[in-house]
Amino acid sequence: MTTSAPAADTPENSSSSNPLPLGDWSGSIQYGQSQVPIVLHLQLAAGGLSGTLDYPRHHQFGLPIRELHYYDTHLRFSTRSFGDFRGLWTEDRQRIEGGFGEGESQHPLTLQPGSNCYPSARRPQTPQAPYPYRNEELTVEHPAAPSTLAGTLSLPDSGTIRAVILLITGSGAMDRDQTVFEHKPFWVLADFLSRAGYAVLRLDDRGVGASTGDRSALTMDDELADMSIALDHLRGRADLASLPLGLIGHSMGALTAMRLAARRTDLAFIISLAGPAQPLGPVFAERECQALSATGINPDVIDRHRAFTLALYAHLQNLAFDEPITAAQIELLAQHTGAQRTATVQRQADWIARFNLPWFRSALAQDPADFLTRIQCPFLALGGSQDTQVPSQSSLGVMNALLAQRQHPDFQTIELKALNHLFQTCITGGVEEYAAIEETFAPAAMNQIRDWLDQRTPTAMAADHPWANSRDYP
Repeated sequence: MTTSAPAADTPENSSSSNPLPLGDWSGSIQYGQSQVPIVLHLQLAAGGLSGTLDYPRHHQFGLPIRELHYYDTHLRFSTRSFGDFRGLWTEDRQRIEGGFGEGESQHPLTLQPGSNCYPSARRPQTPQAPYPYRNEELTVEHPAAPSTLAGTLSLPDSGTIRAVILLITGSGAMDRDQTVFEHKPFWVLADFLSRAGYAVLRLDDRGVGASTGDRSALTMDDELADMSIALDHLRGRADLASLPLGLIGHSMGALTAMRLAARRTDLAFIISLAGPAQPLGPVFAERECQALSATGINPDVIDRHRAFTLALYAHLQNLAFDEPITAAQIELLAQHTGAQRTATVQRQADWIARFNLPWFRSALAQDPADFLTRIQCPFLALGGSQDTQVPSQSSLGVMNALLAQRQHPDFQTIELKALNHLFQTCITGGVEEYAAIEETFAPAAMNQIRDWLDQRTPTAMAADHPWANSRDYP
């Protein structure tokens, strides 16, 4: 949906000396140490000027802008994410100079013609050829659904493979590298582990990249089935069948890994990276409250919002799976908990769209404890001390207590200092830092994974292999 300008802004009322700034414009908003690239698309529509926005590093494209006005070189519009933009088209027609913000808080932004006028992110850990292992592109057909999984299997030299690992991405539509803000953490991790003697499979999610299938009705059970099919494929390969087979899952992918380990007996190990350990309603509620706290909002307002979101998630769990939540129900819960009505009304459309997704409903129905207590194989859980999405202190504490109570014979929970949800070395752990940090995956975390695996897998690497004596990430 686009917003047309009023009559005063139409081409008919613009003088020939002040043509319309049609086309693509791009630049970066500066937020402290972070830069957020945006692309503005302006075009003529019936009745006037219209436009959309892209946030390339967020993988969001064609987002609507509202209240778009242009008059005598002055351009202004509003957005859902960054507030209002006010800018001036310079006399040489080569820049639109202005800023985003709300009220007195403004962040400078200069737009230039073209769709790529922002600096490329520096990602020094992204692997570069040549590789000391072989990459095999493969596809796995789903036997019961019209979908195909596509991915990359990294294979060390024949006879040197210690174990086979399937990587499982977190929530959302993720490619095989789990690309976010031009970081490719699963590619970095797969490269690191393959250099250490592990065969690693990473897959595009259903309906993403080279994988096919419909995501509109996707649930966590569908993701579970996809990963189980991938495991069966690995187990059925003659060159890998005799090797230990294990899982590494990140965030909600760790929960899928736990679910698989609870029902399969052929897994040699499982590693949870920032995985949840509690019912997801409270986890999601606390995540929202931490984000609010970081903005300096009054603690009393945050407490009321916490009560509201907990009530909201509890209400969702009481609804039938296919029963939609309504705006009236959200408003009633806000009234009962004393949440700020203006905030809830502004977010109603977003909440309704999100909460009525089959995937989200299926996620709310999960309690990780149901699966953690049934895991038989060796288990490692890592969390970053600065994780603001799945706080490590609580999640690792719950995992440790549950597995100790069950007397699991081989488990370990480790909190890694100064790492965020993506296992980057960070300052605050906030999502807004992810793009600004050049590091994709902290070496300390990858070394921890490798060392733990080495202790639990046969030493298959030949003594003369170039990586046989390498103990630290290069």
